[in-house]
Amino acid sequence: MAEIIRIHQYKESFNEAIKDLSNLCSEDLHSINTLVLEKLDSSVPLIQEIGKYLILSGGKRLRPLLTTSCFHILNSDLTNNINHIGLAAAVEFIHAATLLHDDVVDLSKDRRGKLTANEVWSNKTSVLVGDFLFSRSFQLMTKYGTMETLKILSDTSVIISEGEVLEISNDKNLEMNEDTYFQVINGKTASLFSAACQVGGISGGAKDNEQQALKSFGTNFGMAFQLIDDAIDYSSNSKTMGKNIGDDFRERKLTMPFIKAIQNSTKSELEFWKRTIEKGNQNDQDWDTALSLMDKYQAITKTRQEAEMWVEQAKRALSKLPDSEMRILLSELADYVLTRSK
Repeated sequence: MAEIIRIHQYKESFNEAIKDLSNLCSEDLHSINTLVLEKLDSSVPLIQEIGKYLILSGGKRLRPLLTTSCFHILNSDLTNNINHIGLAAAVEFIHAATLLHDDVVDLSKDRRGKLTANEVWSNKTSVLVGDFLFSRSFQLMTKYGTMETLKILSDTSVIISEGEVLEISNDKNLEMNEDTYFQVINGKTASLFSAACQVGGISGGAKDNEQQALKSFGTNFGMAFQLIDDAIDYSSNSKTMGKNIGDDFRERKLTMPFIKAIQNSTKSELEFWKRTIEKGNQNDQDWDTALSLMDKYQAITKTRQEAEMWVEQAKRALSKLPDSEMRILLSELADYVLTRSK
């Protein structure tokens, strides 16, 4: 236990927290990566090319890491059980598919410091390869999962799609409130974190109450993760974050900091938001004005405070699980979400 406390004291960043957890799950992560690369194989070379371009572009493998961590958090003796490896790979394929689709919907040009697949190839190709990755995920689910895990992951795929459509239906809508935005990010982001944790636990023999604890941890972790992602758009840069500072403003994407600033704005300030967000009429000075309004209403600070509340709920959910090194590291990971810079 003393060694675990020492790790906690000297960790400096979210990436270091991921590294500690990855070291503990290194064999599983190697098996997951091997399986992912194997399942990218296709008789159509372009599918494999685009799949590798995305999946090997430097992502953290955070979602499959949570799957295997939640499998092991229960100290399972199921040493010959590799089902969690296949389910973790399925989770990664779902995530990769949503990234390809998201970049087309958002007209994105950069991801993780590289051109998006739709910029390198085309929107049509990206959508179809995304469909291929979704299909691969279901092959993995049926091979390595149970009816219970299949239902969780297939339901999650529906929830992700609903989150995407809900976001589009409120696109550039200055009247979108926080409750609607929480629905959006629960669908688009938190639901897959939740499913990743839950199926890992089920593979490890989790009881009903343990499944619910893991599900709650994943949901709350995912909500905090997305809120911090919203906040760092105003304090990061393309080198650290993989996109340019202010991209959400330029893309007129309503995230939590915008919502918090807009809902407190004066009539004249609302006219600014209508011009820049609703109508898309932006000039070189508008970014500075947007930042000053967010500072005036403490929008970034309040967004981070929201994230802190979700982190606390995530840690409370973990406290219901057996005490272990894995549980401590997952709790630390939740804390370090708040330190993310990319």
